[in-house]
Amino acid sequence: MRKPTSTLFTKILSWFFLNLLLVVAALTLFFAFQPQVDLHDFFGQQGSDRLRAAGMLIAHDLNQTQPEGWAEILARHGAIHGVDFALVLQDGVIFSPTLKTLPKEVMLRSQDALGHKGRREIMRQLLQKKTAINKKCPSEVEKDCAKSLLLPKRYARRTRLIMRSKEPTRYWFGAKIPLLSHAEHRPKPGLLLASSDSITGNGFFFDPLPWMVVAASVLLISVLLWIPLVRNITKPLVRMTRAAEEIAKGNFNVSIHEPRADEIGRLARTINNMTARLADFVKGQKRFLGDVAHELGSPVARIQFGLGVLEQRLEGGNQERVRDVMEDVDEMSKLIRELLAFSRAEMHSSAVELEQILLLPVVEAAVRREGTPAMQIDVKVDPELSALASADLLTRALANVLRNAVKYAGETGPILVAAQEKDGQVILTVKDSGPGVAEEYLDRLFDPFFRPEPSRDRDSGGVGLGMAIVKTCVAACQGTVSARNREPKGFAVTIRLGC
Repeated sequence: MRKPTSTLFTKILSWFFLNLLLVVAALTLFFAFQPQVDLHDFFGQQGSDRLRAAGMLIAHDLNQTQPEGWAEILARHGAIHGVDFALVLQDGVIFSPTLKTLPKEVMLRSQDALGHKGRREIMRQLLQKKTAINKKCPSEVEKDCAKSLLLPKRYARRTRLIMRSKEPTRYWFGAKIPLLSHAEHRPKPGLLLASSDSITGNGFFFDPLPWMVVAASVLLISVLLWIPLVRNITKPLVRMTRAAEEIAKGNFNVSIHEPRADEIGRLARTINNMTARLADFVKGQKRFLGDVAHELGSPVARIQFGLGVLEQRLEGGNQERVRDVMEDVDEMSKLIRELLAFSRAEMHSSAVELEQILLLPVVEAAVRREGTPAMQIDVKVDPELSALASADLLTRALANVLRNAVKYAGETGPILVAAQEKDGQVILTVKDSGPGVAEEYLDRLFDPFFRPEPSRDRDSGGVGLGMAIVKTCVAACQGTVSARNREPKGFAVTIRLGC
């Protein structure tokens, strides 16, 4: 029984909760070290604090200057902070280096923040009236008064101005600053407004850098945590995928080593067991075919001999019937020879001794075996080109390929056999100009007993072992074979061998 902690699901779940815990811890530490952080109003608090600090310097400069020079002071400080400053007095006078008037909603809010006399008188009367009639507490009466004045409740006790105007769209922050009256020599309130078309006010309202640092840190932590886990999962899956592709090609000499206790380790061991059983099954099947073909060889030979003797003693129609039977027996004998060739090539592939051989003599031997005087087979092979293979097996493989080319494309043009060395391999190609093979059959072309044609009579060809023998012989030479259709027409078989 496997441990619960060794399952892949448990590992992924544990890493997920660990990542989540670290993200929460990072956010908690960030806000814990920020003074007076209000998560619901953090942006406004930061902008207001900066505006109050700048307002102290601006108020000092304004108090040292006549009102005629206030616009220039506001312009100078605006250039320093990257925003547009404006000053609104209690009597509605506006000082601004860029704006002659303020948006209506901004002006209304500015008067409320400064305690406009008209609004203040209305508020006082309503307070007295509602307190006398309803006997409410002052806080409740204040909320009702704000509603009566068509102001949102959230503005009834707001100590700072934060808003956005629509036409044009700008963001506004306001804070009171003390100003000295040069005529009366006593302080009077003024509202310092900072506006910008950017929500951050070019960094004056809100500095996004700390948040960017936090987001980057969280992302980096997540990447550092999850990448090792993902790689730990995907790498063995890639190796197992490659092994499965080799098994699908008929190569059972693959083994996956994954010393793990989770699902991936169990999958690797299952694939290894499956590969071993498939190899034994295929080997036993081919041994059975070889044994059957070998046992049938002698009886079929005796039947052929007996039919030959019988044919000589019969006359007329009986002799013709014997000839038909002899043709069937010849087809049976041909099938037995193909089965024996296929079985022997597979069973003795591990005992094949490879050597460096010249390709041209091998190609010429295959051409002599399958070519005819009426068939044109062109050979383009360098006499000095050699490959690591078995001469007998390679000759048999080439002969089978040429036999198919002669049969299916012999009347459409010459057949070309060419070889070249490329990227440390010897590439041997047989090309023809025939009709080719349907694309859906290319992957199965080298399977035993597979034939693209549905019929199996003697006119349509052999029994479907020719290309399977080619693959077995080439594999015994530690090479690979593939087939493809040519454009616009034709067929090509490529054999790759070691140098």
